[in-house]
Amino acid sequence: MVRDARAGMTLLELMIVLMLVGVMVALGAASISDWSDYQRAATSARAVADAISLARAEAIRTGSNHIVAFDIASGLAGIDTDIVIANDGPLGSTAGSSNCRIDADEIVYRVPLEKNVRFDSNATVVAPDDPGSLADVATGTTFKTAAGNAASWVMFGADGLPRRFTQNTSTTPPCESGKLGPAGQSGAAIYLTNDLRDYAVVMTPLGLARLHRYVIGSSEWTQ
Repeated sequence: MVRDARAGMTLLELMIVLMLVGVMVALGAASISDWSDYQRAATSARAVADAISLARAEAIRTGSNHIVAFDIASGLAGIDTDIVIANDGPLGSTAGSSNCRIDADEIVYRVPLEKNVRFDSNATVVAPDDPGSLADVATGTTFKTAAGNAASWVMFGADGLPRRFTQNTSTTPPCESGKLGPAGQSGAAIYLTNDLRDYAVVMTPLGLARLHRYVIGSSEWTQ
């Protein structure tokens, strides 16, 4: 008996179609998930770059020293989320002046990293223009204190230039002698990852932020 071409699908044919649709949906969902992960990593990297730029701009606008700090290296009080920006006050020795530390009422911006994104403590390649060493990169950041020790923070002065600093042991301004480094000698980088994409945000000695992505296939950084 010849089957009518206009007849409906058999149960077997329907099952095959449904199976193919399921496979396509699963592949599409995986692609969307990967895309979302890539976007979250890129968004977090831009947030780091934006925090550096914002701290610099606010220091110039207000004439007060501004600290941008990342929750990586220990040794600086007041960091209560992944990224904080604090207004440390103007230069001077009176109450309310800059004291090279983050006090409770000084934080003006708080920025968390995106889901599954973290500061990268396993980076193995130094990003372009990062003056730090490979040993520094492996900690997730190449920022330094005024004494040259590991840090994950920097201060911008009213001139917009970054300065290394070591946290003041006293809340009384000004910073203790030797706690604040000279201007324009604070080039460094922050490294981030979500295990799928790696990023580096490099801050130049002038305080400008540059974003780089690590290309696994070619084992190099690119903008």
